[in-house]
Amino acid sequence: MRKGLGVFLILIFLPVCAAFGAIGQAEGFLLGAENGVLLAGGPIGTAQNTNVAVVGHNQQATDPYHFATALQSEGGVLIQGACAIGMDGLFGVGQAANVLGGQLQVVGGGPGIQDQSLDSIFGQEAVRDGGIGAALGMQGFVGLQVQLIISPHGVNRNVQYLGLGQVDKVGGGP
Repeated sequence: MRKGLGVFLILIFLPVCAAFGAIGQAEGFLLGAENGVLLAGGPIGTAQNTNVAVVGHNQQATDPYHFATALQSEGGVLIQGACAIGMDGLFGVGQAANVLGGQLQVVGGGPGIQDQSLDSIFGQEAVRDGGIGAALGMQGFVGLQVQLIISPHGVNRNVQYLGLGQVDKVGGGP
């Protein structure tokens, strides 16, 4: 008798409790990269180095009690390239890049909450000391974040894009 009553109460109150709940999802990334080349003295020489980092996330959550679906996606590409060519001198490039992205969605009985962030910090140096030659550094990031909440309250969307590039070069002769 008690067991049957307990199951009966759970079946009655479960939809009521779930109807006041909410779904949420979060995703994020941190890309950190360092790259560089150094060419010192001697006869003619070359040095080259490249970094490529790719990120991609997709999430979907559904709340059947509120007839809501939440979708979010983020992706990006970070590329670093450094090269030096020269003779009888010091030639170099140093690069550092950090890219941080994050998204949060919460869907309940209302239109929902959406939050996004996409930030980056780049640093780069090109150096030539004496000799004949050149040093070149190039780095860039392109990223996109998209969020959608589809519910009886309408469609909420957030879209964020970040494109950043940096170039440093130095060259010359005696």
